[in-house]
Amino acid sequence: MVYSRSLTGIPFVADVDTAAEPFSEIGERGAVDDPGKMLEGWTGSIDRREQEEVVKGRIRPEAAIGRYVTSPAALLQLLADRRLAVAIISTSGRDYTGLEGQWSGTGFIVGPNLLLTNHHVLNTIEVARDARVEFNYEISPENLLAGDGRPPQATQTFAIDPARLFITSPTDDGLDYTFVWIEDAAAIAYGTIPMERAFFTVNKGDSAFIVHHPDGQPKQVSLDDTDILAIDANVLHYTSDTMKGSSGAPVFDRRGRLIALHHASREEDIVLPDGEKSGLVNEGIKIAAIALDLEMRMRKGGKDASYAETVLKNIKGSDTMSGFFGGLGRRVASSSAGPEAVVDTYRGSDQDVDIGFWNIEWLANRFDRPAKLDGAAKVISDLSLDVWGLSEISPPAIKALVKRIEEVYGDRYECAFSEPEAAEGKQSTAMIWKTSSLAGKRVNWPKSVEPLFRERSDTPGLRIEAVHGKIFDRYPGLFLFETVPPLPSYKFFVSPLHLKAMDEGSLRRRLAARILARAVEELSSVEGIDLILGGDMNAPLASEDFTSIEAAGFSILGAKDEAEGAFTYVKSPKSAIDNIFLSPSMRQTVGTADYFIVAKDRTMPNYLDISDHRPVAVRLSLAVTREEEQPLGRGDLDAIIDKMLADRTAEKKRKRALA
Repeated sequence: MVYSRSLTGIPFVADVDTAAEPFSEIGERGAVDDPGKMLEGWTGSIDRREQEEVVKGRIRPEAAIGRYVTSPAALLQLLADRRLAVAIISTSGRDYTGLEGQWSGTGFIVGPNLLLTNHHVLNTIEVARDARVEFNYEISPENLLAGDGRPPQATQTFAIDPARLFITSPTDDGLDYTFVWIEDAAAIAYGTIPMERAFFTVNKGDSAFIVHHPDGQPKQVSLDDTDILAIDANVLHYTSDTMKGSSGAPVFDRRGRLIALHHASREEDIVLPDGEKSGLVNEGIKIAAIALDLEMRMRKGGKDASYAETVLKNIKGSDTMSGFFGGLGRRVASSSAGPEAVVDTYRGSDQDVDIGFWNIEWLANRFDRPAKLDGAAKVISDLSLDVWGLSEISPPAIKALVKRIEEVYGDRYECAFSEPEAAEGKQSTAMIWKTSSLAGKRVNWPKSVEPLFRERSDTPGLRIEAVHGKIFDRYPGLFLFETVPPLPSYKFFVSPLHLKAMDEGSLRRRLAARILARAVEELSSVEGIDLILGGDMNAPLASEDFTSIEAAGFSILGAKDEAEGAFTYVKSPKSAIDNIFLSPSMRQTVGTADYFIVAKDRTMPNYLDISDHRPVAVRLSLAVTREEEQPLGRGDLDAIIDKMLADRTAEKKRKRALA
């Protein structure tokens, strides 16, 4: 039995403002330098470039009525495949407003045992327990061709069990979503619709396609008049046709990606991109916003934390606006909730410094190939880290990369090289950093140890290795960084390394580790600030490599990736760092066992098509600096009491005067 009644009056999360620039509510405190440019960089596509060529008159379509709007033919296949995972939900009970009744909506499978819909469709465990979730409720291809619109008979129902998983965000002052457990046979039979954290998915004027059950009808798809009108951190506004009962439907872009959860419509006069007018506008909740909300709920703990963690394991990719680590370690006002807390999290990029290390040897002498250069620029922009240590790279490649990132995505990086005087074709290490977050420069190691970095194992009198060579095949440059406002003041050193060519047990490798440790100890004893050694290393430096600075209060911490390198973090006793978050492929191997926090729910972007190496990433969560409160003395307390009495006397006089 499908209930045709659907809920009405669903409130919007945000007002519709077609004139506003996308993401204007985040302001300048997001993780990207130029949100508009970044949006163009991520949403630029073959079909959009083709449309621009049409506008310029270089391509003349046989017939273009109004705007020239087409989509790749493969979109039809993607939507056809993903429609299978969409179901009609029928239920009854006390709705989200507290009224008794029965209603229907839409939902879809997003992972094994995981169904997504709106809160106002499944608002409580009791309502979910009584719900019927029905798949394949659609007109068959044969009946469609025959012009037979009879409702189908061969539907399939699967059980949902909110006792096993149920997590919801309210319709009022929330993000209006519900995840609920569904038996695994549903995903096996009908597949899943993948969720991604992607922030910059669509631009104003792009299309939003919806697969839904409007007014309890057999499954339909909205393909015409699908304009996206406005975008902010939490929602999309669009004109795609919907009806009551469409709530909880997936919203797709022109690449067939899930970009939002449809949740509400309202009457409002809107001018469309082609000049026509519409009296109705729709709103969808962005998947990236839902992911951030789940992260906050997981960190808060409580009964929802484990459910949130389960759902997050099914959300892939990186949120460029919040950086690879998202909201991890960021502090949001306790009064913030739902949409407001999401915006505050995006604006919290001044609470941390994100660092990455990556071997990009494949770019060193092939940066003139657009696919290689664009691939590296895409990964760096997507992860949105503040500073990168890059190894096996040439100066011309670094300069081309920094230039390309700004051209396409708008992020502005500076660069410096470990061996600035080396020949341009030589592979070495380098640093690039966002100028909006950091000021950086190359500095010298202490004079007493710097010559050791240029020694060879066959230096007379050493005779330490059967096969001789430089102890450091790539000179380990030293770079000093300092945060710029609005970030709290924090200074730190970074040295990007390439030691992986040495066997772990070789004397050269051990000697290199000890030289580095000696250099770090001397540097730290003078400067007293944090230092990070990272890059192509088989393992981090062990605490036993250091002999004196631990006694002086420094902490030696290390982590490694099973395949892609390691880093050592030398933490000053006066360090401004609260926590360190690691990318999911890394594990702590040196230091206090619970100091590092592994971001298990994170996934690196698909780098394999451009590189044999994956990046490793680290977030340094900056401590909050608060002025120390001084205890009030008796005189201070008496002054407060005297002020209270004086105010009371003044109030009495005022009342008498009025009387």
